[in-house]
Amino acid sequence: MKTINEILTLIERFFEGDTTLEEERWLYDYFRQTKELPEELKEYRETFLDFDAIAFAETTEIETIKLEPENNLLEMEQPVSSAPPKYRKLWKQIAGIAAMIAIVVGSIWAYQIYQNNLLQNIYGGSYMIVDGQRIDNLHEILPEIKRTLSLADAIETTPTAQLIDEAEQDLLNQIQDAQERERIRQLLNQ
Repeated sequence: MKTINEILTLIERFFEGDTTLEEERWLYDYFRQTKELPEELKEYRETFLDFDAIAFAETTEIETIKLEPENNLLEMEQPVSSAPPKYRKLWKQIAGIAAMIAIVVGSIWAYQIYQNNLLQNIYGGSYMIVDGQRIDNLHEILPEIKRTLSLADAIETTPTAQLIDEAEQDLLNQIQDAQERERIRQLLNQ
């Protein structure tokens, strides 16, 4: 009796097209005859039962042709092809396509996780209050954060004298009394 690891290795070799006919027959018989399969092998039962049915149908067809006298094939033996059956090539193609899809989906998923972690590392803990509601979703508030940072950069690059003049002008514009405004303007210009 083979161990589970030996059977899994044999299954892997089967899908790679590296098994002998005897090994394939052993796998077909094992999955057909074993009632209680280990968990690791249950997913393969239907596949090998299907392959067994295909192999049985091909064998029956060859035997029928050999037994029919009008075909004069009684003396002829069917050549055994060394090339792997077509279904093995199909499995390899399907496995290759599935692997490519898995790589693409996995890459997109990993990139999104990377972007979220990067965003969390840079702006973690940031929030906005809009209409009395706190918004913590960084993806939602990111445009506002970027706008505020660009405004801060613009202020940082503005000359200090210009900033002081703008602040003084804002202060003076808020004073309602014209005489008081003029008096403060004179004080600021001294």
